[in-house]
Amino acid sequence: MNDEAPKRLSIAEKRALATPLQLSVEDRVEEMPVEAMTASDWTDAVLPDQAPKKLISLRVDPEVLEFFRSQGPGYQTRMHAVLQAYMQVKKELTQP
Repeated sequence: MNDEAPKRLSIAEKRALATPLQLSVEDRVEEMPVEAMTASDWTDAVLPDQAPKKLISLRVDPEVLEFFRSQGPGYQTRMHAVLQAYMQVKKELTQP
């Protein structure tokens, strides 16, 4: 395990983190129809192999956290899977 203390953020980094993220029109993803977001779409999701992860601090809305926690143990892994799926879709959309 790494015994080093976590890096302290600079003032510029703290300001950048405090600034709300602004997405451009090109960064936005079309909304999915409600039918596409049924529970059956996620119940068959395959969780990725466990690889070393980076420890971060992430702020999420209380409703989002409660939603994932209400599904039982492994909620952080499920949140990661959703983020990974979003990343894959964005990559596919930007590929020629």
